Amino acid sequence: MKRIATMIIMILCLSIAALPPAGASALGEAAPAAVSAANGHMALLDGSGNVWTWGRNDYGQLGNGTLENVSAPVKALEGAVAVSASERTTAAVKADGTLWMWGSNYHGQLGTGKTGDKNIYGGENEDYASDHFVAFTPVKVLENVKSVTADSVCTAAIRTDGTLWMWGDNQYGRIGNGGAGTDTDRYGWVYQRTPVEVLEDVSSVTIGADANAVAAIKTDGTLWMWGNNCCGQLGSGGTGDKTYVDEDSGAVVPYQTTPVQVLEDVAAVALGAKHTAAVKTDGSLWTWGENTCGQLGTGGTEDSNVPVKVLEGVASVYLGWNWTAAVKTDGTLWTWGWNWYGQLGNGTEEDAHSPVQVLEGVDAVGGSRDCAAALKTDGTLWTWGWNYYGQLGSGREEHILKPVRVLEGVDAAGFCQQSAAAVKTDGSLWTWGWNYYGQLGTGNFESASAPAKVLESVSDVRPAPAQEAPAGPFSDVHRSDYFCEPVLWAVACRITNGVTDTTFAPRQTCTNAQILTFLWRAMGEPEPEGEDPFTNVPETAYYAKAARWAWEEGMVEPGVFEADIPCTRGMTVSYLWQAAGRPMPGAFANFSDVPRTSACATAVDWAVEKEITNGTGDGLFSPEETCTRGQIAAFLYRDLG
Repeated sequence: MKRIATMIIMILCLSIAALPPAGASALGEAAPAAVSAANGHMALLDGSGNVWTWGRNDYGQLGNGTLENVSAPVKALEGAVAVSASERTTAAVKADGTLWMWGSNYHGQLGTGKTGDKNIYGGENEDYASDHFVAFTPVKVLENVKSVTADSVCTAAIRTDGTLWMWGDNQYGRIGNGGAGTDTDRYGWVYQRTPVEVLEDVSSVTIGADANAVAAIKTDGTLWMWGNNCCGQLGSGGTGDKTYVDEDSGAVVPYQTTPVQVLEDVAAVALGAKHTAAVKTDGSLWTWGENTCGQLGTGGTEDSNVPVKVLEGVASVYLGWNWTAAVKTDGTLWTWGWNWYGQLGNGTEEDAHSPVQVLEGVDAVGGSRDCAAALKTDGTLWTWGWNYYGQLGSGREEHILKPVRVLEGVDAAGFCQQSAAAVKTDGSLWTWGWNYYGQLGTGNFESASAPAKVLESVSDVRPAPAQEAPAGPFSDVHRSDYFCEPVLWAVACRITNGVTDTTFAPRQTCTNAQILTFLWRAMGEPEPEGEDPFTNVPETAYYAKAARWAWEEGMVEPGVFEADIPCTRGMTVSYLWQAAGRPMPGAFANFSDVPRTSACATAVDWAVEKEITNGTGDGLFSPEETCTRGQIAAFLYRDLG
């Protein structure tokens, strides 16, 4: 019997892995091959207990002693029996029960206090105001650990005595310790930087990144939950021991900082964006929380802050963003809820408020926010839904409304929103999807919309080849990189600098405050003349003058300045065009995703005409795609260099 386990990493992922024999203990035994896919990097546990990683590494999440992205497997740890990857961290349990972690420690998610191998933010780096320690080599966190669940901002571990321990970001009380912490950051968020005991007699734990909630099942079958309860997703009647005021609606929202019992006789639980589902030991499926798209499966769209019974004879359940999938004991797969991208697999794009049968002979189901995958009992892997990055492995990048067969003979697999990996029964490793950071492990950075074999056998992994020599002072910038010359130009012109003395983090997402600061510096740092129009920008903020200048140039609105939102391609070309004096281009670019009514249409035309950028391919500009530090440097260089 194979299974799917949800990996929550800021964007939802799934893992499909072979179960150990009934009654077997994970500790002290040979580890079955398994792959964990995160947003930007992957981790492979081979049959010998070695943990191999590849892909994005700006926070040290590969654990290979550097902050440089790697496009082929590198060994991070030996003697492991379990691995869990999140967007910013990786965690592994060794056969001796010790827990080891590496990656970002900004939120205290490594559990080692406010420490790390390097502080990549803060200090003398004027582009960042807060300290950000990272560990790029594995560090021991706990002993006597049975299992671990790594989230982007917090971590949970179950010890051999059944106690649940958590640490990291405690926003909405997600650590479960009453809202306490070891310290707070400049925004007032509470962080618990060392492990604290939360519950006893715990058999499993699930972290809902999008839900900002946590669910734990005890050995007696009782389900306990805590965290955000904005839509009743805790199932506790819509209550909480604390409240906060929603900035957009002004509504008072409850959240729970200590575990509360929700149900009895629970075998499995899953968390979506704002809804929850549980399978009881009698096979009944219960759902609760938000229901705007019919994701509860009750036949209507009314929210429920208490569990309601939906189906019987259910073996397992998976929750996407606003949709639900359940496998019955007879092997049939049923889906319902939001269906914008065809993620229900029923051949339509219409929401379903009640369960609809989609497949037969299914052993396990999972997916990400907007796409789904099912592993059949015959070992075939099927996918459907959102396919922007080719992550469905169908050989094309079109959304798929009905399940398509992708691979045969599959034993284990891992999916995230942008890429996927599978281990076949013959031991070979296959990957597909987006490969910007080298997360496919193919030795290059070219994306693939169909499965490609990476390894003949996961028991015979070869280390990554030597990397190209770096250019200038940065180990993550090479002569062959398209952004190499722009980065060196930007640093020489004091437009920006590295996140450390030796790393530039070219593939790190650029924020609104950063792009405007870079542009302001590139324009000669003009002194703002008017009064400060913002209510939330301290005079000491590195972006304070840049934000005021941007307002005077008509680039941003007064009031609340959104410093930390990701900068998109549309925003970037709009800022550059406005800084250039809003010149009128001579022709239309005619991208299918930039209508003439779009606010950035003229800026896109101008940017293409000036050869600053030329779109993302297939007639698309992708105005909502986020930009990295390397991309911003390239755009500025082509415009002003």
